[in-house]
Amino acid sequence: MKLDIIRSSVSTNLNHTQDVIRKDIECLIKNYKIELKSLSKMIGVDYVWLKDYMDGKNNLYDYDTNISKSKENNGKVLDNLNIPNSVRLINMISMLSQGVLMVNEDDRVKGAIDVLIGEFEISYETLAIYAGLELGDLQSFMNDTNSLSCEKKYKLAVASLFLHYLFKR
Repeated sequence: MKLDIIRSSVSTNLNHTQDVIRKDIECLIKNYKIELKSLSKMIGVDYVWLKDYMDGKNNLYDYDTNISKSKENNGKVLDNLNIPNSVRLINMISMLSQGVLMVNEDDRVKGAIDVLIGEFEISYETLAIYAGLELGDLQSFMNDTNSLSCEKKYKLAVASLFLHYLFKR
């Protein structure tokens, strides 16, 4: 009996998540004027799969089922490249629909700088050179984003976001 209750609860939660993601996608289409074909390219999901998902023909958790079945087949991954990773898809849709409003521009630049420093071990000095700023300007920005003029912020944002994009490829 308890197992049936758990299964029912999990099923309800999974269906709710799918409803939320579909609504978020509809929001992107309506409010941000993103075509479904463009969205599929942006998030790296096959267009036909995404269209079918929006029509209720596909399940958000098809990827997880595919992985489970591959384990049953002695670890051989089933070759269905059209099925997206559900976690990645949920994260991308959530960030596109809600993340834009949740994180301000300065914090996004600081986040990119943190990745450049933490993951790629770029120094503040190197980043300042790429941005055409003084080292002190960069350090001031990291301590207080309001300490720089809009022109200097712009230079820093362009340089750090470009390097972030270049290295993440």
